[in-house]
Amino acid sequence: ERTDALLRGLAGLLADISGDPFSPEIVAVPTPGIERFITQGLGTILGTSSEGTDGVCANINFPSPAAIATGVISQATGIDPRTDQWLAQRAVWPLLSVIDRSAAERWCEPLARHLGLDVDDPHRRDRRFAVANRLASLFSTYASQRPQMLLDWADGRDTDGAGSGIPDDLSWQPALWRSLRGEIGTPSPAERMADACAAVRSDPLVVDLPERLSVFGASRLPADQLQILSALGDKREVHLWLADASPVLWCELSAAEST
Repeated sequence: ERTDALLRGLAGLLADISGDPFSPEIVAVPTPGIERFITQGLGTILGTSSEGTDGVCANINFPSPAAIATGVISQATGIDPRTDQWLAQRAVWPLLSVIDRSAAERWCEPLARHLGLDVDDPHRRDRRFAVANRLASLFSTYASQRPQMLLDWADGRDTDGAGSGIPDDLSWQPALWRSLRGEIGTPSPAERMADACAAVRSDPLVVDLPERLSVFGASRLPADQLQILSALGDKREVHLWLADASPVLWCELSAAEST
């Protein structure tokens, strides 16, 4: 429960340089504040003399867990995240086309009514971009937090990913997402996950990461990041330095490993 104890454990791990000493260590952190805590703390432990005030924290990269997951999926699937059409800021444009084209469809009635497309209300039509932008961000969150739900939607099953149906007031979302999937024409991030994890497990060199990495101070990680960490841990050392909500995250990671 003490982060200073976790920091000493991390320092002990980093002090053991078993591979290339010039290869940067990777310590994934959820916030810049935790990065500052680690760098300042390691500077009082690593490389210190007897006085303990002249240490150094160097050659350590501090990406976010999300950045690691994005990089692994990109390298394992060959899809550049900078040009990925499923990025929320890019998906909003094909989503606008889908909404305009589907306004008369029965499943789209709730969305068309909200946007005033059913009565050609110019004031409510001005909401189109804002609503499409919100929905694109929402679908991106689903891919991260509830990938199984999107896999079910892709197979034509309108579930919540846990065996239950979609509430009636949200029943238009699966059809809208499938229409967007057809408009973009490439597998969604949730659909790429299985191939990315399989590639990492079969050939660990497919991703440019060192033989060990750490995740420090995360209280919770979304499903996609847990799956990536589980895949990386098949052939690499993945160290989780957890406090506070550690039991919750540990259970989530164990579930990811079991699947």
